[in-house]
Amino acid sequence: MTDIHEILICPLCGAPLARQEGSFFCTGVRRHCYDIAASGYVNLLPPGKKNNARAGDDKDMLRSRSRFLFGGWYDAVSDTAARMGCQVIGNRNAITFADAGSGEGYHTCRIAQWFQEKGISCTGVGIDAAKSGAQAGAKLARVRGLDTVQFVAGNIFALPMADESADLVYSIFAPIPGEQAARILKKDGALVVVSAGREHLWEMRCTLYGQPRISEGVQMPAGFTVAERETLSYEINLPDQETIAALFTMTPFYYRCPREGREKLLALDKLTVKVEVDFTVLVLDEA
Repeated sequence: MTDIHEILICPLCGAPLARQEGSFFCTGVRRHCYDIAASGYVNLLPPGKKNNARAGDDKDMLRSRSRFLFGGWYDAVSDTAARMGCQVIGNRNAITFADAGSGEGYHTCRIAQWFQEKGISCTGVGIDAAKSGAQAGAKLARVRGLDTVQFVAGNIFALPMADESADLVYSIFAPIPGEQAARILKKDGALVVVSAGREHLWEMRCTLYGQPRISEGVQMPAGFTVAERETLSYEINLPDQETIAALFTMTPFYYRCPREGREKLLALDKLTVKVEVDFTVLVLDEA
């Protein structure tokens, strides 16, 4: 199984990182140092960037996601993502994966657990621009005993991981870092893209917008070909206003919808919504 220090690199000079007690040091000339927080995450956002403190999802959105996801409503999403990645790369005794845009780390930890339950040794890296998200993920990994999962505050479009270091890269409801995924994937690895389906959360969108548009899907990155596609579709019954509000707050609709739609949705005591999620597994184009 791969040790985490073998795959992380310095965001400033690109040199490999080595762990010494409570810090990661880069092996470059300047020996850049990155302290590991008490929660277990490491901040690899390039220092001196004034917008780092405001990067990624805000704390309210992360809290809402945690509150909703811990209800188990989206567990089938991470299970399907793990299964499809595994079936495309084939049977392996050990795998290394990156979750690019890991948020609060819920799906990251569930993917790692899925592999472990299949008897596959697993090293995972959850990377998100929000330091509060990386911190929450590290705490969750510690609670679940996932000592081979490292959470990192970092830029997914400049992933602090070595070339050809990952068997799988996951992009779950997040921007797709295609070029970076191609760089860090092994030649026989795969990129797993999880995105909203055409009618994902359709009933919620109808309440918010009246006549919502059909989702157009995401643009797949250049340099990859499709190995597998699958759509997951099921209904969930949200039993109370708190659960409805948690789901609403973790979606982009929270920032975009009209006030009338927001008020109408948050006044509901219960809501049944369709979860429709598209999974696309991509492999590097050998041509």
